[in-house]
Amino acid sequence: MFQHDPFEELGFFAEVLEKQNAAYRVVRLFDGEMPEENWEQVKALIILGGPMNVDDEASFPFLRWEKRIIRAAIDEAVPVLGICLGAQLIATTLGSPVFHGSVKEIGWSPISITPHGQVDSLLGYLPENATVFQWHGDGFELPAGAILLASSQHYRTQAFRLGKTIYGLQFHLEVTPRMIERWLDERSKDLALSPYVQSDKILADTQSYAPALKYYGERFLSEFVRRVARSKSRAADSGGIAI
Repeated sequence: MFQHDPFEELGFFAEVLEKQNAAYRVVRLFDGEMPEENWEQVKALIILGGPMNVDDEASFPFLRWEKRIIRAAIDEAVPVLGICLGAQLIATTLGSPVFHGSVKEIGWSPISITPHGQVDSLLGYLPENATVFQWHGDGFELPAGAILLASSQHYRTQAFRLGKTIYGLQFHLEVTPRMIERWLDERSKDLALSPYVQSDKILADTQSYAPALKYYGERFLSEFVRRVARSKSRAADSGGIAI
């Protein structure tokens, strides 16, 4: 699991992985960790978010290495889940443009689940018009061959699936209320550049929407883990999965 920033952590997903008995390791790229793993033992790859852009390789050299790992994982049919920056990294690795949007989506906002998304076993638990948590100013085009699962008013590609086990989510299903509070404290620059975003409203909305988001996230990641376990190409043993 790749973590790009100390504040964009696994969040509620850690509880889900523990409930599913899934062994995992967090690679803190922001802290200089560049592991030499035995990648044959890695059954899935989760790529978390971060404040940088996908092309910030000069400031964040690990992005170049990370893109190679993502490409190799896809080529080897390793299940991959990307969240926010993680989804953008999957998209750019697959040759899709990543762009600066005209509007930053920060806070709780609606997405529309497409007909394909409504019958997807990971996203189908979300209502057709779901309120989720966002914090991004970049977007990306749908990768070639991928299925569009969700959209929003300002960003057409909010979620996609490529094949059965490659997923990208522009929004955050993993965030906890505590994480949101920390982001509001640590990312005042983002808020200053987005005067239409009100911290007090985000905190009030968190009380309303966080319980449903926790349910969506648990169902989503639980099914992803089950799909990893069923993945024929990586099912070398049945004694748990390494992420």
